[in-house]
Amino acid sequence: MNRQGTPRELAELAQGLGFMYGHAQIAGLVDDSRRVQPGDAYVCMPRSGVRAGEYVQMAAAQGAAAIIFVGVAGKTDLPYLHVQDIEQLGQLLRRWHGTENHSTQLIGVTGTDGKTSVCWMLRAALARHHRHVWGCGTLGLIQDDTRIIDLGNTTPSLLRLHQLLADAEAQDVSHLVMEVSSHGIAQQRIAGLDFRAVIWTTIGHDHLQDHGGYMPYLETKAGFIQASEQAGATAIVNADHEDICRHVGAQALRYGRGLYRHDVAMAWEQELPGFVRLNNGTQEIVIEDIPAGEFHAENLACVATLLHYVENIPMAALPALLKGMSAPPGRMEAVDTAADWQVFVDYAHTPEALARCLKTARMLTRQRLLLVFGCGGERDREKRPQMGRLAAELADAVWISSDNPRGEAPEVIASEIEFGMVQPYQAEIHLQLDREMAIAEAIDALQPGDTLVIAGKGHEDSMEIAGRRMPWSDREVAGRYLDMKRESGRVSQCA
Repeated sequence: MNRQGTPRELAELAQGLGFMYGHAQIAGLVDDSRRVQPGDAYVCMPRSGVRAGEYVQMAAAQGAAAIIFVGVAGKTDLPYLHVQDIEQLGQLLRRWHGTENHSTQLIGVTGTDGKTSVCWMLRAALARHHRHVWGCGTLGLIQDDTRIIDLGNTTPSLLRLHQLLADAEAQDVSHLVMEVSSHGIAQQRIAGLDFRAVIWTTIGHDHLQDHGGYMPYLETKAGFIQASEQAGATAIVNADHEDICRHVGAQALRYGRGLYRHDVAMAWEQELPGFVRLNNGTQEIVIEDIPAGEFHAENLACVATLLHYVENIPMAALPALLKGMSAPPGRMEAVDTAADWQVFVDYAHTPEALARCLKTARMLTRQRLLLVFGCGGERDREKRPQMGRLAAELADAVWISSDNPRGEAPEVIASEIEFGMVQPYQAEIHLQLDREMAIAEAIDALQPGDTLVIAGKGHEDSMEIAGRRMPWSDREVAGRYLDMKRESGRVSQCA
């Protein structure tokens, strides 16, 4: 909720924005009619649709001092402001919070995969340089490695984001590094925010059902980058994705794999896990002690590009800022690497992310690579056979299981995954829809030299089943069965 100590005149805040009827002093701005307190202005968003009148009545009954209609017509006996669109609302929010001229610099990170890792690493690197830096996204509001506050969505609501910017400004936060999801862009949750730099990490298949297909999804992300560039932000993009490069201007900074190219600001290459070599065409540096995974080496190249070209940090100073960088929770997170085998949990839930995860795990594996994974219900059905094909090609043993089935039958999801597996199967395939038992069976099968990847949920602490959110943690379940295996020699005797 956005509340301030002293009520302010809505007409004064709205000067030059929309049409104002009546006069009202307001103490807060709220976009959920159920949470209106006496003196608040209720912000009636376009998403209210045909229920706008109902929400306005509820807000009035709870003591709203005024109504702000955003892009929708409505009726009320209260004083009201009608603004044309969410961009005008964004301007109003900047006035409300006094952030029209703010010192906290905003950095937006979008992409199918890599948003959370880049946000986590960039925040940590900037904090080493500037001390007080925040990040926000899938994991929540990250004030430091140990203080993470749940926000509910990868990109929070428009009102919450403006409140976060105001809070950051009040606490002398130098940078706010923000994940920007495709939903956040499409729903204009970032209206009125001015980014110093924007990053586009990858493009692949995720949430396509919400955007009408791959091209609208691609264009949604491209629109964010292009609009930010036009507003003066520096764009940093992954040059190894042709679809990204076709949708950005020539002035965008690029990072990419392999030898230095004239159109790449930062080239990266990795020969062994644990370090990455970076080259900007005139200088080469090595970053040591980095998280496992080529994708993390790529993410660090992205972070280095921003540090060097936007923050003007010399190349020679980058190793000290990036060495020993941790991965965010649930991204190739080790559950057990001290025994004869290795177990990781990873958030990979797209074909591209699963392929990267398994290729990384293969580099770390002496014997067999085992995989437990599933696909979410009511999401991107077309990616299911793709992920099935990749699982059978890249792993030696696969357990197809549940992963947030939501309102779909797990059996249907599993059959669509299995449909993509070329027969005869290249891997040993198991169907175990009970995710706990799938993890138990995979751990029971572990032998010295094996690696197990439990993919799809990563840091998540719940499972969505038939409309209910149940407590769940891949890491905790895996840890429990690993303890049983160590104590008894076989998980199946204890499960």
